[in-house]
Amino acid sequence: MLIESFAPRYDAIETHSIEIAAPPDVVFRALRTTDFTASPVIQALMFLRSWKRAPKRLATTLSTLNAAGFGLLAEKENREIVLGVVGRFWRPSGNILPFDRTQFPAPEPGIAIAAWNFAVEPHGDGTKLSTETRVLCGDAASRRKFLAYWFFVGPFSALIRRVMLRTIRRAVIRQKNC
Repeated sequence: MLIESFAPRYDAIETHSIEIAAPPDVVFRALRTTDFTASPVIQALMFLRSWKRAPKRLATTLSTLNAAGFGLLAEKENREIVLGVVGRFWRPSGNILPFDRTQFPAPEPGIAIAAWNFAVEPHGDGTKLSTETRVLCGDAASRRKFLAYWFFVGPFSALIRRVMLRTIRRAVIRQKNC
């Protein structure tokens, strides 16, 4: 997988997957265009994280995540997309740094890097859509801060990823029914 080339080592990892009854190209297209903020669960969790509501008129898709500090690291059409983000995730604000591909794969002391992918693969008569997040901290102090933060935030991050996968599956089903 492409994510391996950006984050072969990590201090934290989170993986989730879902099966979708559709061909991989259909699932990948839905992955690129699905509005994740259409989910009330994701809206609520994003509000709790930032204490401000995202503007209603803006959809949050993989293509628009760069406005939130994520950058495209790699893409293999209809197979995998890898995003990256750099920052001090444990801070309540000012926690995302400007994205720079050169930060990968070695984070500086005091920061962490995260590589986040979505991978699509044929599975039986349909497709397996998976997501993986890998976080690597730049030093022992940032690792301690991140792991303390992740202890509390990790379950909510996992919930967001699972809701994202279900939202994509619903988008594929809606496309098939149109």
